[in-house]
This record gives sequence, C-alpha cells and structure tokens, in this order.
Amino acid sequence: MVDEGRYGGIRKLRESRLNLLGPYNDDARRATATGTRHVVQDQRNWGEFRVPSLRNLARTAPYMHNGRLATLRDVVHHYSELNEERLHLDGERILRPLRLEPQEAADLLAFLQSLDRALPGAPDRPRQASGTSVRSP
Repeated sequence: MVDEGRYGGIRKLRESRLNLLGPYNDDARRATATGTRHVVQDQRNWGEFRVPSLRNLARTAPYMHNGRLATLRDVVHHYSELNEERLHLDGERILRPLRLEPQEAADLLAFLQSLDRALPGAPDRPRQASGTSVRSP
C-alpha cells in the first residue's frame, strides 16, 4: 500500500467531525476554523510528508536514510563537511556544507542532545548522541 502522506491526511482532516468546522468546536461562528476551512486536497500534496519531530532524536540512532551514521556527532560532521561535487551530480545545488567551527559543531550537538527527554513512565534507555552510552536523567 502506498502512503498518501499529506494528501490522505487532508482527506482525513476534512472528513473528521472533530475538525474545527465540525459540531464539537466551541466557537459557534467557526471563526477559529480559518485554517481548516482553507485546507484543500490537491494533487500536488501527493508525496508530501510531515518531517518527524526532533524530540528524543538522540534515541533514534542510527541516522540517515540508510543508517550509515552511528551518532549525532557523525551527522553534524557530515553536514558540516558535505562534498558538493559528489552530492549534486545533476548540477542543482540544494545542500551546502555548514562549515561549522569546532565550537559551533559542539553547540549544535549540545542543542540536539537537549531535545532528549524521557517521557514520564517510559523505560530509561541509553543515549547515543555523543558516541558513548549515558543514562538520561
């Protein structure tokens, strides 16, 4: 089965009685439903997908579409040192290397690690962001 992505999501939103246009909206005038009212299902939405959250990113290793990067440090380094010639064989330059200074890379890594927080009642798992296993608080 093919994932319809946003295309199917819009259909589900429009069909739901729980959307802001439905009977369960506390605003009888539906003034709060502007966003829902203007969402239309269009063929261009086929293949569009919501980007996953960065929350608990440190717990989702390995990284990249093929799992070839083991740590967040590896990911930061990868995007800092992109080989543009290898990446853009067709000539279209979509990505550019970040060329981060060591402190900038450390700051970005610290930020990404700060998004890791165990959910209440969830089992504590090792974090893998720095390449070492650490128990989260």
